[in-house]
Order: sequence, then C-alpha cells, then structure tokens
Amino acid sequence: MKKKITSFLTVLIVLIVGIWQWLNPSEFLEVAEPKQEQKQISEPTNTIDTTINEKTSQSIDDIDLENPPRFENIRVSSLRSVDGDTFAFYTADGKEHKLRLLMVDTPESVKKGVSVQPYGKEASDFTKEQLTKEGVSLVFDKGEVVDNYGRFLAYVYIGENSLQELLLENGLGIVRYVNAGGDSLVEELLTAQEKAQDEKLGVWSKKDYVMQMKNGYYRYNEVE
Repeated sequence: MKKKITSFLTVLIVLIVGIWQWLNPSEFLEVAEPKQEQKQISEPTNTIDTTINEKTSQSIDDIDLENPPRFENIRVSSLRSVDGDTFAFYTADGKEHKLRLLMVDTPESVKKGVSVQPYGKEASDFTKEQLTKEGVSLVFDKGEVVDNYGRFLAYVYIGENSLQELLLENGLGIVRYVNAGGDSLVEELLTAQEKAQDEKLGVWSKKDYVMQMKNGYYRYNEVE
C-alpha cells in the first residue's frame, strides 16, 4: 500500500512540475553568461579605401565645402593660426573657416577662462611654424566634416608630413575625441603618440600631467 502511495505521489509531483514548466518556461531557461566587455580602444571603422589620393589635389576654392571629397589632398594657402590644434583658413570670397585637427588634443594656450597649460604655448608655436611652410593641405575623413561648434574637422598635411603625427611624436598633443567616421587613421596617430610616450617627450615628461580615462584614451590632468 505504501509503495502505491509513494508511486502515486511521485507521478503527481512530476505532473505538477511539468505543468509549471509549461506555464512558466522563462524561469527554466538556461541563463547565458554575460558577453565579454568590449575594448574602448577599438579598430578604426574603415569601410572604404583610405589611401590619400595626392594626384587629385584640388584647391579649397574648387570644392563644395558642404560635401568635400574624402581622402584627397585639398590645398589651402591663406591661414591664421589659433592654437596647437585649431587654425583658420580663408576662401577666395574672404570668408574665414575654423578648423580643428581630427583626433588630436593639444594643451590649452588661448582658451578663455583657462590658464595656459604646460606645453600649450610650445604646441601653439609648433603649429604656427608648420603652417607657414609650403604645401599645406587638408584631408577629410568619411564621417562628419563639421563639429558642433561649426569647425571643420580634418587631417592636415605639411607636404607629405601629417601635422597630427608631428605634434604627437614631439609630445605636444594626445590622441583624443575619437569618433566613428573620423577615426580612419587612428592607428597611425596612436603609433606616433607611443613614440613620445616611450621617450617621455613633452606632455609625457611631466609626472601625472596626462591621465588615462576609462575608454583607454588620455586627457590632461588639469582644469579644462
């Protein structure tokens, strides 16, 4: 008799569990492990050939600035330096256009309400000197060409030399503000930055001046 009761109870429990699983399937699903955290410093978002076409170099006055050609050298000749990572260029109609270097942040030297930061003047003087040389050209990446402040965003070349890389190699700036569509040459810039880091040049020579952020990039440990 006891065996029959035990068997009956076992069958009853199995039926109850089966009905409960049918009514509440989500509670019995296997819980997947969380995905591995993605690296903040990631591969550039290249989807097209980013080789700069020097043979099709055009003047800034020959292009549509609202939709400029990408990865082509665009010559500029009338310039005004602002600071290490910003300058102005002028078109034939006399209009001034501000431009900020893509992915490079130099210490502040003229920002209102901010004291001149270490190596800010050196970076500003370096950029000003480079812009006086022959063969200054702009190269636009595949993403946005204007930022929220109305400044154009581009790579800048002095002849065949990248102004961004020159600043980074000399420790006069850091790789920063890396955004999809404007990051095609980020690997080249990181390599230039690593050279200055290894040799402790410029901003990297001052202890605790540059600090690493959670996204893997750096910022100046100063009030900005």
